[in-house]
Formats: sequence, structure tokens, C-alpha cells
Amino acid sequence: MIAKQVSFVPVVLLLVASAARAEEPSLAEQAAIAESLAPSLVRVEYTLRYDKGEEPRAGAWPQCDNPLHAHDSLQPADVVNEERPLEFAGFLVAPNQVVSLDPMIHPRFVEGIAVRFKDDVVKARPVAYGKDQTAVFLELERPLKSAKPLRFDAKRKGPYLFVSYDRVDGVWTTNVDPMPEGLSVTDDPSRTYCPAPLGGLVVDARGTPVAMSMRDEMPPDDSWKGPPSAWAVVTAGDLAKMLDAVRSRVCAGAMRVTLYFRSPPKDLRGMRSRDEEKGATEQYATGVLIDASRILVLANMRPSVTARLERILVHPDKGDPVAARFAGSLKDYGGLVATLEKPAGACVALSSRDILECRGRLLPAAEVRLHGEDWAIYYEHRRIEGFTLGWRRQVYPQISQKGEGEGLVLFDEEGALLALPVARREKVALEDRYSTGQPVVTPVAYLKPVLEDLQKYVDANNVPLGEDEEARLAWIGAELQPLDEQLARASRVSDLTRDGQTGAIVSYVYPGSPAEKAGVEAGWILLRLRVEGQPRPLEVRLDREDRMEGPFPWEELDEVQEQYYDRIPTPWPSVENPLTRALTDLGFGTKYTAEFFAGGRIVEKNLEVAPSPAHYESAPRLKSAPLGLAVRDMTYELRRYFQKKDDEPGVIVSRVEPGGKASVAGVKPYEIITHVNDKPVMNVKDFEAATAKQDELRLSVKRMTRGRVVKIRMTGAGAGAAPAVPPGIAAAINARAEHQANAQEVMGRSPFAR
Repeated sequence: MIAKQVSFVPVVLLLVASAARAEEPSLAEQAAIAESLAPSLVRVEYTLRYDKGEEPRAGAWPQCDNPLHAHDSLQPADVVNEERPLEFAGFLVAPNQVVSLDPMIHPRFVEGIAVRFKDDVVKARPVAYGKDQTAVFLELERPLKSAKPLRFDAKRKGPYLFVSYDRVDGVWTTNVDPMPEGLSVTDDPSRTYCPAPLGGLVVDARGTPVAMSMRDEMPPDDSWKGPPSAWAVVTAGDLAKMLDAVRSRVCAGAMRVTLYFRSPPKDLRGMRSRDEEKGATEQYATGVLIDASRILVLANMRPSVTARLERILVHPDKGDPVAARFAGSLKDYGGLVATLEKPAGACVALSSRDILECRGRLLPAAEVRLHGEDWAIYYEHRRIEGFTLGWRRQVYPQISQKGEGEGLVLFDEEGALLALPVARREKVALEDRYSTGQPVVTPVAYLKPVLEDLQKYVDANNVPLGEDEEARLAWIGAELQPLDEQLARASRVSDLTRDGQTGAIVSYVYPGSPAEKAGVEAGWILLRLRVEGQPRPLEVRLDREDRMEGPFPWEELDEVQEQYYDRIPTPWPSVENPLTRALTDLGFGTKYTAEFFAGGRIVEKNLEVAPSPAHYESAPRLKSAPLGLAVRDMTYELRRYFQKKDDEPGVIVSRVEPGGKASVAGVKPYEIITHVNDKPVMNVKDFEAATAKQDELRLSVKRMTRGRVVKIRMTGAGAGAAPAVPPGIAAAINARAEHQANAQEVMGRSPFAR
């Protein structure tokens, strides 16, 4: 009895399916339907062109027929290069009107539009666009020969068929398929729909057109039936007016912004030398006025870059530039807010519409292209084809044009700002490279609460700093040696460090440092950090390129010509590495847990991000113009490298000017001056006092363990005369000079190169 009940359900389903198939037209009847519709099926041809060297782009995509292109990678530029038009299926709905899929191509890329039926080709122009349907209405210069307009009958009953017209295997083909059935019920009670194919006709079993499908969903009732003439449309004239209104708002409320930065300290070994962004002194960005006195600047800057920010200049569409003061960097979004010194325009209204309601609708848009100190803005329409779920369950619109997002701004039908390109601020990471942080079209609904309560949503650590504070760094208080595969195996941490790709060995712990206070010992292996508010742990990953291969060749320092002194890397490893940079970006006071491997087990230490003592880049410095050199205080990592106690005198030579007295006398970079005229110097203040108003200086100079006295006469003939150079060294210098025309090549062959 149970077995009979189990088998009964499939039997019923089979009977229902058979009955449904019986109602469907036969293959012969489907062929007759295709033949009856053939006089109404046309081809729309877009002849495209490049504009200002820029390749054309489109939002809608025809069926790809070229085997060399994957459908999802076909670009409109491909058809230009292949010397053929971009083709779409079209449907003749009146003697001089065709409805087709809206390609959303900016007019600057369109050389011409034509509609073809068999051998007859007629010029066409867009006269209207579907408001909710991804469709364009094209008006023909004259009727097509032998073509017949479609006649719709919304009263026809199902079952329905879907008729599409595509190029398949090089031949335009009419496809007749059963209309898919199904119902999608969302959590939003106002949105229940039936999935539908896009870009074709819906006909009954006899081939009578019932409707045209230019959306991928239909309402569950019969309201979808009827001819395209019943659709809500935006005429070409109304669209032009809509875009003109948006243009006026953009001109008044969107502005170019120039950000000015201090030049970064020269650092041939640290991370700055490998990061173009950190070396920039000017950056150009787009700004949007959010009220009469504040502007949102769409610039995704890391704390180390913002630290150098000195000046903000806003360029209105008309009038002189206006200065602005930094107000705060957004914590979660790539932007900053600045306060204008005087009004510069009209703020842009922020849309209150739910962006989910805008799916498939025609929306005015502005594409902003920054070109250094200038920009270009192109106004056109766009459609949201769907949404993706992202950070903290936020939904982001998928724009129906590939490759867009970096400069695309969306507006609602009333011209209020709906979405704009904003990069999400990436969490601090210890990776080999930072995230690209590309802007994403972001609904303004997520930015509204941020801008209304700025103090709650700003990053107190991402702010401009004075030059003295710019080089500040956080530290753990331990010197770390990167792991490799062999060290990881020997230390039995291969499984914890991805075979030595992550992790670092603690080689030294500084007295009084956070590491020492927490009980960290040399020989432990630092694995990762877990930080409050960070969704994933920070894997410790140090860059081996920050360390010189082998010991510093002090014995060859005399051979380097003075014009190349600035290119000599520091003998000691920079204290700025991915770990200290990440801790600094987290912000002082942030609590974290450091995981170590020690004694065959995981050991956790609770720490807090703390500022390091002064290091070489942040140390007090003195530039002595009379001597032609600069010196800095001896800092903790220098005393560690040179094996100097805290009470031992000395200042480090950080720069030697070519042709200056110090250079002529033979002083070299990174030597230590311990005494001036037999007086010990503990810091740059002592050095400044000891060298002031002296006719002659006797500098006690140490190069590692070797010391010498350098005499420099500050006045009179022969001041600063250089000591004689041994013939062998002089010959080596002369030989090397022949190969030093190209700086990169010089450093590539030099023993001082990385």
C-alpha cells in the first residue's frame, strides 16, 4: 500500500506534463510561426567609431557569433576592428518604427544607425526609450520594402511561446521556444514576478504576438500583455532635457579638487621608494558639495599619504579656486570631507529613493573622467541590471555597461544624486601589496548617515600631520627576521606559516619595549595579529627586499663619487616595514592579540599599538650649510646596529653635499661624528653649538670600529682641502665613473645596491 502511494505522485506529474505538451504546437506549427513572423524581424546596425582615441563601449550585448570572442568578453571595439557594425535584433512595430534592445552607447561613439531587412537598408534615429523596458524606439527614414509591422493581441491566451532573433553560426536565425514558467516571490511583498527571457516576442500557440519582452522579469498578472506603444517611455527630447538638468546640477555642485602634499622624506630602502602614491606631491580628485560649506572629496588615501596633506584647493565651474580645510577622512569609505573657506556653488540633492526600486529603469548618469588638472564629463542614460551583495550586506548596483564604476554617477528621474563612485576603505592588511581600492558605484543612502554625523564615522588616525610627526611609527619593540621554507621546517611551523611565506623570528627584544613588557623572548616566532574590529587576522609577512644581501661594504665607501651619495642605502634595515606600517595605520591605542609560536605551542600576548621611540626617519636633524652636511641624532635602531650604548656620544651623518667642505674633507654618509674639537656631542643640538663660530673644526669620525680625525678649516685659503687619495683607489674611482652615466645602471652594479 505504501509503495503504491509513493509511485502515484510521479505518475500524476507525468500525466500533467503530457497534457501540457499536448497543448504546445508541433515542430511544423512552430516553423509556420517563424515563417509568419519573418517579415517583421529586422536587424539594427550600429556603425561605431573611436572618440578621442577612446574605444566605444555598450551596455547591452548582442549574441556573440565570433568564435575568437567569448560572449562575456566581446567589446564594441572588436566590431570596429573587424570592420563590421554592431548588430541587434529589431522588431517592426509600425511602418516606420522599430523596437530593439537599448544598447546604451554614448552618441559620440555612434557613426550611424541603420535598419536592415533582407537587402533593404534604411537610416534610423532613436526617438524614445523604454522607461522600465530596456528598449529603444527607432524611427526609419522610410518604410522598409516588403516588411510588415507586427500586430499585437493582448487578449490571446496561453500557452505562450518566446520568439527571438539572433545570429547563430553566421546566419540570422529565428528561435521558437516554450515560454518559461515560474514565479519568484521575494521578501518584499511589493515585488513578486515571473522570470522572463530578454529581447524577443511573446506569441500564442498560433503565432499571434501578445507582447514584447525587453525585461528579464514580468508581473504575475496579465498587465505585461500588449503592444510596446502601451509602454511608459522617455522621448529623446525629454531625455535631452533630463540630461541638461543633470548637467546644470553637476556644474554647480561637483567640482575638481587638487590636493597638495609635502614631498616625502628621501628613503631609498623603505616602502616609500616602491609606492608612487606616497611620492606624489599633487593629487586630483572629484568633489561633491554636500552642503553650503562642506565638500566630499572622493580620494581614497592611506594614513601615510594623508599625513603629508598640506593644502586643498576646490575648482568651481566658474570663478576662482576656493581653499578648503581638512575636516576628516571617512573611516569606511575612500573619501575625505573638507570645509570651504567661502561658498563655491550649490549642493547636490541626495536622492531619498530606494535604489532597489530602480532596477531596469532609465536613469540619467554622468561619467566623470579626470585628466590631471582637467576633466571631461559625459552625460547619458544608464540602467541597473541587478544588484550584488557586498560589505556589511550592502547592495551595490550592477550597471549595464562593462568596465564602468570608476567615474560613473547615477541620478534619479528628478535629478537627485542616487549613487556615486566610492571605494570602500580596505582594512589594514599585512600583504605584499595593498588592495587596488577601485571605486564602486555606491548608493548615497549608505553615505547619508555618515555625512550627517561625521565625527562618528571619521578615522582619527587618518589625518594630516606636521613634518615632525609625519614619520611616526608604531612598534612591537622587537627585531624580526623573515621566515623561509627551510627556517619554517627547522622551527616546526610550516603548517602555521604556509611553508614560511608568513611569520617572522624574533631576533632581538628592545629593553623597555611593549614586547619585553609582555614577556616576548628572542627565538619566538611571530605568526599573526588579531585586531579588534578586523574581520580577519593580520598574517605577519615581511619583505626580504628591505634587507641588503650580505654585510654593508664599508671598505668600498671611499670609492663612491660624491654625486651618488644620495643613492647609497642605509646600512641598517628600515624600521618601516609592512608590520610597523600596518600597526601605525591601525592607530595608537588599538588593542590586539599577537600569536607567537614558542616552546612547541601557540602563545598569545595582549598588546596595544604604541608609538616607537624616535627612529632614523623621525630623529631630530640639523643641516649645516657652512659644512655642507646634515646630521641626525643616534636613535635606538642605529645604536643597536653600531653596538653603541645610550650614553656614548655621536651623531649620524645623514647627508653630504657634493662640493661642500665636509665632502672635500672626506666625510662620508652614515659615519658617526663623536667629538667636535675634542668635545663630545650627544645630539644635534650639541653638534650645532660645537660647530658655531669656529675657524677650524676637528671632527672625530667613526666608521664602524675604525676612527679618524678630520680637520676642516672654515675660513681662509685651502679650507676643507681633501686628503690625498691613494693611487689604486683613484684609479678605481675613475674606472667606475665611466659606467655611472645612468643612475639605475650604476646602482644596479654597485655593491650598495639592494
